[in-house]
Amino acid sequence: MSPCLLLSLFTSLNLCSGKFGTPITDDVSKLSLLKQNIPSDYEIPVSYIPKEVAGTCWVVLNIYPLEQSLRKLANMFGAISSNKENIIVFIAMLKSLRFTYEHEELETAMQVFQCHYQERSLMSSLYFDYIKDVLHAAAQETSGFSCKPPPCLNPTPGTSARSIRRACSRHKRTGRRLEEMPVSNTTDVGRSL
Repeated sequence: MSPCLLLSLFTSLNLCSGKFGTPITDDVSKLSLLKQNIPSDYEIPVSYIPKEVAGTCWVVLNIYPLEQSLRKLANMFGAISSNKENIIVFIAMLKSLRFTYEHEELETAMQVFQCHYQERSLMSSLYFDYIKDVLHAAAQETSGFSCKPPPCLNPTPGTSARSIRRACSRHKRTGRRLEEMPVSNTTDVGRSL
């Protein structure tokens, strides 16, 4: 075999060997554009599990809910909106991350952590910082996941975990932590964590 062919094969194998790969591209700079284009006082709903609860599974457990949140946000813009185009780029990044996992393994992990999902509305600036944090953390991951949730303290009926489970069955830095960010509960606007 020629050295170029060997190098090409090695490079291809190396790119495909990681569980996550590297979703971080020049497109991440589009987060700054979205921050500028969407009013800073606009609140965007998202389901998530805090890092302290999810541990090493934080990225895995938050990919699908974040993807769904971005889909809802994208649908608020017209078909030819640059905001919508930029949001679709991040939806594609998250979707490609999600597809690196076996569907049933991911769905099972999400169901095991079901009672830990929280529904919050983040101010737009913090929301896009959260997306950046998830993508950067995903770029650092290189192996599979083994998730062991802490016990459920106060399972809340009617949380978005139920809708996440249903959706999964159909398809499936700032330096601050997410739970330290000023957020509002979707039923109690203005409430901080």
